[in-house]
Amino acid sequence: MTEVKIQTAPFDARFPNVNQTKRCWQSYFDYTKCTAAKGEDYPPCKQFLRTYMTVCPNEWIERWDAQKEEGTYPGALVLERAGQAPVRVETPSYVKYTRRGLQPHLLPDVAAGLGAQPAATRVQLEDFLDKDSSHRGRFGGGLREFAALGRADIAILDVLDPTTTARTAKAEAKAMVIDGAGGTRRLSPELFAELADALKPDVVVPPADYIEEPLPSLEHGKRIQKSAARSARWLDECLARIAHPAAVFAPVMGSHCPTQRTMYATMLAARKDVAGYSFNDISLALPFGRKLELAQRSLAILDPALPRYMAGASAPDAALQAVLGGIDLVDSSYPYAVTEQGFASTYALSSDGGASGHLDMWQDAMRADFGPLVDGCSCPTCARHHRAYIHHLLLTKEMLATVLLQVHNLHVYQRFFADIRASLARDTLRADAERFLRHYGCDGPEPAAAFGELRLLATQLATPTTKIQRQRHAEQPSG
Repeated sequence: MTEVKIQTAPFDARFPNVNQTKRCWQSYFDYTKCTAAKGEDYPPCKQFLRTYMTVCPNEWIERWDAQKEEGTYPGALVLERAGQAPVRVETPSYVKYTRRGLQPHLLPDVAAGLGAQPAATRVQLEDFLDKDSSHRGRFGGGLREFAALGRADIAILDVLDPTTTARTAKAEAKAMVIDGAGGTRRLSPELFAELADALKPDVVVPPADYIEEPLPSLEHGKRIQKSAARSARWLDECLARIAHPAAVFAPVMGSHCPTQRTMYATMLAARKDVAGYSFNDISLALPFGRKLELAQRSLAILDPALPRYMAGASAPDAALQAVLGGIDLVDSSYPYAVTEQGFASTYALSSDGGASGHLDMWQDAMRADFGPLVDGCSCPTCARHHRAYIHHLLLTKEMLATVLLQVHNLHVYQRFFADIRASLARDTLRADAERFLRHYGCDGPEPAAAFGELRLLATQLATPTTKIQRQRHAEQPSG
């Protein structure tokens, strides 16, 4: 006779006197993480399994199982480094955007005081590539010390700045060509590998032959096929040359051609030497919804267990749609774009913000408004300063204006992603997203008036505290 042993969930010291909802979620999450790292037969994983099977309602388990199959289950990106504590980023989330290695308008100590920002920072080589040869190796401390990144951050080395949406340089057979302030630069796989070894990032996104031409020029010929073949070759060369043990997020190519998308994704899915995927179709002349459809064609083939990062999806409406489409991480250039306009973000996933998604701090109405930027906001700017003061700082071109606005705008962005993760856990994200997009007018085929700050940034010549350009900011209703 077979002995049947019945066990209930063991005691968990993390949850001594609380209801079982949080324990249920944490146990399911721990089981998912454990099996991904050690396999289902690992004994500690079975303990998490017994716990969530005991305390979780069946309908919750079925829902989360379905979310994992669809690639929308909220998990975490965990980086393990030899001799150091693992670094964890709850997903879906964003990676911190930098310019020349720093978060815009924020000194490192100010940025550190903002609270629970994601422990991941991206730095683009475009900001530092002032020659066609490697000279960064002269600094022995690597990217983390060069840019004063925290030890607890995942350092991501990408190539291009996601705020630059129009590029004219054409790739060459052996190198990516980048037009910058210092002229045209060429980034070959060999040079990228040299820089990666010298800068020692945790994650690298190798160069790729991104399509920059408008779509009509691609309707004939083999431009997309050539782009995919060239990018695959560069990926091979980078992987063969990089000696530093960095995780590689492979660019996903294929432009707007479904056949090339399928072929390239199939090739990437068969590889065992990449740790994640990067989507960058910023310059492709298509609405974001269409770009996301193309990305999903690739996602349907790629390994669902690997992280998926998308550049150019940082605006709240785009980020929300990207998350629903299966993206784990987006860049966070949007708060910077809002700050550069002299705006304060007012949006919220709960759709209770103003219809424009921002407050124009240039308006004359701000002159005698002594309220916080957003009622109920807990950011340091709203806790200590009022609208009239920010308006005064903008008019007098004080740098503190953009510092205070950036602190507020990043706080709103952090809260937005925290609300997305909470909504996912409640299984209400799709309904919440539809309400949000409808509230801000982002549910139609045409670009919405809300969240257009990145488009404005592309034409902006200077930051508002160095050159006031009030003519760009037409008087708008506040809120």
